[in-house]
Amino acid sequence: MTSAAPAPADDLVKFDSGFREGQDQFNRGEYLSAARTWSGAVERLHESPDNKDNRAAVYSYIADAYGKSARNGAGLDIVREGLAVLDAYAAQFTAAYPGEALPAQVIETRDRFRAASDAADAAAAPQPPVTGPREPPGAPVDAPKQGKPWRGLAIGGGVSLGLGLASLGLFAGGLARVRDGQRQFDDPANACPPNDPQGACKAIDDGAKAWDVAATLGVFLAPVLLGAGGALLAVGLKRRAAERRMSMAPTFGLRSAGVTWALRF
Repeated sequence: MTSAAPAPADDLVKFDSGFREGQDQFNRGEYLSAARTWSGAVERLHESPDNKDNRAAVYSYIADAYGKSARNGAGLDIVREGLAVLDAYAAQFTAAYPGEALPAQVIETRDRFRAASDAADAAAAPQPPVTGPREPPGAPVDAPKQGKPWRGLAIGGGVSLGLGLASLGLFAGGLARVRDGQRQFDDPANACPPNDPQGACKAIDDGAKAWDVAATLGVFLAPVLLGAGGALLAVGLKRRAAERRMSMAPTFGLRSAGVTWALRF
């Protein structure tokens, strides 16, 4: 009879060293470094009932550190990095404890990061061409009109730039509201309990979380929309300039017909 292989041993020394290093980084405001250091340290503890609470606490700290890094302007790649780390922990946790809920901080940060990632993907996706209604069978077909292809590009670029600027405003306003909510929550006059806020304290906490989501979406949508808008506007203006330098006119003679191109400098 073959006995089961023993579970791998935990490296408590390296876990403790990594946790302390991450705490020092977090205290200095180096949130991304802290998240990465804690992520490496916590994997020194294997998922087991004995380590369940410690791992849940550290992953809550990791989620908080990635969240603070995002609010400080980290790029979309960092959001997706944090999402991958938290998704991996969620998979381990769910496999070990089916039906049990993940730590609240992990759930909140995963949801916020996934929403930001999906929104950025949607903003960067190419838009389907706009098609007009089909003419009924037998209807006369009008001759094609000479359009201005640069106009749609310029309009689309302007709209994207406007949305990008609005996203920047959403980030700035959301961040200010988050900080104001945190200040109110920490104010001794309100005496808000950090673990189970109720009444007015819960309203302050819920409002800060909602603005946190808005700020995160704003900081990641802004560069995508501004970049796309700038590119569209640049192409549209180039085409407009080229169109103004070139013109086409039909020519007719007794026994000939043709087209004359004129290029202006």
